[in-house]
Amino acid sequence: MKIVVIGGTGLIGSKLVKKLREHGHETVAASPNSGVNSVTGEGLADALQGAAVVVDVTNSPTWEDAAVLNFFETSTRNLLAAESDAGVGHHVALSVVATDRPPRKRLLPRQTCAGEPDQSFINSLDDCSRDAVFRVRKANRRLFGLG
Repeated sequence: MKIVVIGGTGLIGSKLVKKLREHGHETVAASPNSGVNSVTGEGLADALQGAAVVVDVTNSPTWEDAAVLNFFETSTRNLLAAESDAGVGHHVALSVVATDRPPRKRLLPRQTCAGEPDQSFINSLDDCSRDAVFRVRKANRRLFGLG
């Protein structure tokens, strides 16, 4: 199975690529250094040709709120469009939101039928984590044209 790891030469991506290859998968380590840029879209079509799975382990080059949001919105929009064009069946994204502190009540949120965390989970979060959930929700709604 062909798996493309976007951010595949970075700290996490390079380890993931190694593990996937050890398990016999055809793996592409895609990054700007290899000619694949998820923000500009450069090289995506060629890299995703014949892929069954894309794993996104990219990281924003800055931590400024607006720039981070712009990076992930643009990158994800470009990846999803290129994946659709290439017929990729699965998209996996790594998120490190709130990994710097232990979970308060549950390890994973319960999901509603709409795929969003339920309100009791959101209410259990601290202010920083709750803000992150709302920013991701807002970005997803924009990406998928939901408002």
